[in-house]
Amino acid sequence: MKTFGLTVAVTLWGQSLMAEDRPVVHHYFSKTPHEHAAKWGYSGTTGPEFWGKLDPSYRLASSGRQQSPIDIRSRQASVAELPELKFDYRRERITTLNNGHTIQHNEAPGSFLHVGDDKFSLEQFHVHTPSEHTIDGKHFELEIHFVHKSKSGQVAVVAVLVHADEKAELDFPLANDLPKKPGEIAEVEATRNPSDFLPRSREYFNYSGSFTTPPCTEQVRWIVMKQPIGAPQKYIERFATILKANNRPVQKLNDRVVEKSK
Repeated sequence: MKTFGLTVAVTLWGQSLMAEDRPVVHHYFSKTPHEHAAKWGYSGTTGPEFWGKLDPSYRLASSGRQQSPIDIRSRQASVAELPELKFDYRRERITTLNNGHTIQHNEAPGSFLHVGDDKFSLEQFHVHTPSEHTIDGKHFELEIHFVHKSKSGQVAVVAVLVHADEKAELDFPLANDLPKKPGEIAEVEATRNPSDFLPRSREYFNYSGSFTTPPCTEQVRWIVMKQPIGAPQKYIERFATILKANNRPVQKLNDRVVEKSK
């Protein structure tokens, strides 16, 4: 199977968590199909506009003030001394799940993200089409989220934005054999290092937000890579054909600050 080229956005644990904060719990840490508190989707009466009313546990989707995704205004972001990112991912066989909302790539233990002195294990990565985050009001054709968790339960998600580029040389073994039906799992002999789908530049945007799906749990720190990566249109279309539009609309920034590395 092959994965895909993308622009990267990263979500990490929330901004300055206090000792009394609980570890973040979310269905993204489940590697098998599972039941949700309430049925939700991306259109109609179960779409993003109604998530906060579908179940009490989803209330942050309506009332939260640190929700994701957002529109990142690149010129308005504050320049900051952000920690260096080190992606210590390893090559492995690709296992992919269609969980009914996205195409999810489950990861075996052994791949890590280091943010300064903090260490997070890579749990999975999944796809949204079109992108959820926008840069200066612009959507990308695809966005990938690398979901990480520390031993203490703090969450770091890296999001990669992808634009169509017929000259892109990345191959996409996964795009040739995607699980098309909800609950379907696909395994192939091919192996891939997830770091192949990161941009060369490690510059990024950083802000405190939430997961972009119910229950829209907050205490998530997003790191959005500045540099997108390209993928041939035919591979992007294979994801879009299965997923349709699985992007949550951008949310209000409220009083949050978006930082960018120098």
